[in-house]
Amino acid sequence: MEKRSAKGGDTIAEAITEDIKSGHFGNGTWLKQVDLEARYECTRADVRRALEKLAVTGAVQRIPDRGFYVSVFDQERHKQLVEVRIILETSAAPSIVERATDADIVQLTELAEQFSMATRHGDTVEKYETNRAFHIYLTQLCANRELANLALEVRGHFPSSPINQWRSQARIEQSAEEHFQMIQALADKNTKQLQDLLRLHILQPRA
Repeated sequence: MEKRSAKGGDTIAEAITEDIKSGHFGNGTWLKQVDLEARYECTRADVRRALEKLAVTGAVQRIPDRGFYVSVFDQERHKQLVEVRIILETSAAPSIVERATDADIVQLTELAEQFSMATRHGDTVEKYETNRAFHIYLTQLCANRELANLALEVRGHFPSSPINQWRSQARIEQSAEEHFQMIQALADKNTKQLQDLLRLHILQPRA
């Protein structure tokens, strides 16, 4: 009897996406369906649906007669996504500043400290997860849910392993410091300062 999965194609697509963003599956990796079926404990049909969904978004590529591969990182597309991300995240800043409470600032500080620790002592996954947690919390403070969700969705199109996300250890540590500066801007209710920091954080000039 064919095994049945309670996860479904959407759930598997999300899991594959997280593995791509965390660096488990690198650029150009062949996504062998039999291996994915075992990794996510699901049916071959669920894997197939997930891969087809990700092919539509561009996260993976389907090569006829060869299968599915993680899309190769494209510098021009990255540049365009950076521009879009700046527009979205700086647009969300006024609402974030307006709605951030003292409790939010405490929580963001804790998340910033976790990332700061990971930059010095954590592995690839820890760096990715702690950085992601900070930005999800910050972005979701925006009252406009569509804007917040779109900003996070665009952010998810970036490769996120340290080799791609940060140019150097100095840049990782600078990013950690920028998190604390963003929190201070929130505490000061300084929208322009938060917008400037977000722009700097996304552009990542060489440290």
